[in-house]
Amino acid sequence: MRFNAPSGITPLQARLATKYYAYLLIPAFIILVFFVIYLLYQIRKRIRMSPEWLEAQKKRPTTYGDIEKTAKRLSLSKAEAALLWEICRENKTPNISHLIYNAAEVDKLFCARYAAMRQNGTAEKKITSLFRLRRKIEIQDAADTWITSTAGIPEQTKLFFLSPQGAQIRCTLKKNTAENMTVSIPRSLYNAESKPAPLSKADFVFATKSGMTYRFQTRVIRYSIGFDDDTEMILSHTNDLNQQTKRKSKRSDINVPCVFSAANEAHKKTKAHDGVLANVSGDGCAVITNLPIKENQRIRVSIMLSEKTYEAEGLIVSVRKNASNNTFSLGILFTDISDEARNRIFAYVYRYGAAQNGERNTEIKFCPSTV
Repeated sequence: MRFNAPSGITPLQARLATKYYAYLLIPAFIILVFFVIYLLYQIRKRIRMSPEWLEAQKKRPTTYGDIEKTAKRLSLSKAEAALLWEICRENKTPNISHLIYNAAEVDKLFCARYAAMRQNGTAEKKITSLFRLRRKIEIQDAADTWITSTAGIPEQTKLFFLSPQGAQIRCTLKKNTAENMTVSIPRSLYNAESKPAPLSKADFVFATKSGMTYRFQTRVIRYSIGFDDDTEMILSHTNDLNQQTKRKSKRSDINVPCVFSAANEAHKKTKAHDGVLANVSGDGCAVITNLPIKENQRIRVSIMLSEKTYEAEGLIVSVRKNASNNTFSLGILFTDISDEARNRIFAYVYRYGAAQNGERNTEIKFCPSTV
């Protein structure tokens, strides 16, 4: 066969030109492929940034991949991740990796699961695991919203003034402005000669709704009498807030009468004393008494919830005197409490089954509507 090359070009030159064009086409094709991939990526990215797509992701059912993502963020154990997967699967929960940021919806989810466990006769130890998981989620949520300045403390927060004598005096953050804080204090502290002098420093502690406790030291600006005849302490702001040790369990104020007695190895009955159960958690409580009881003593406390009395034995780990009324607050760590009692206390603290009318000592059969 005879090859007719263009005028002035030899057959060898024609073959070389063909290879040259091929070398140019290959990079061009690769560039085109990468351009198409980039174009598809941008389209996908734009779709995933659209409000419609994000909303659809929030509403879709939870997958195991969502559980793995959430477990990694919360540092959950395998058992905790498995329990969370069980909760989401049984309740047909929307995407948990989004829902986890909504504390109210998480509470509805766990409340519904608690009600189902009670109804199905689930073992109390597994119910305890449910509340432990709820607390772990709550602690992480609180860690994501740390308070870094006293300017961020919500008004009406209960503050406790720490006196040099070791007493905790209950106060209330009445007003919080950019300039200072106005704290409502007991008249007994206002009239006390030992109160912090203006321009001196004072120590306070407070707890957030999620149960995180903070301590701070700040300067007293002055004292005043409010328009409502309330005794007030005006404080300067500070950014030096120290987060205290995270409590294993969330606690709740209760302020109801209780009965306590000394505990002994033989479990023999001892003289009963009247007190006030100030707060309670699944792992301990605080009892107010007129008796000057010392730390490291064992004590038995009777706690009434839902018209049923539960017994718990514990160790007094702290004693604080309230100089204003000469009472003592006993901080008690439970050492012997039934799983049932602990879970009923957990339910009380989280209001799972609490009365709709606001009464905290009555249990009901239902929870808020779930998602």
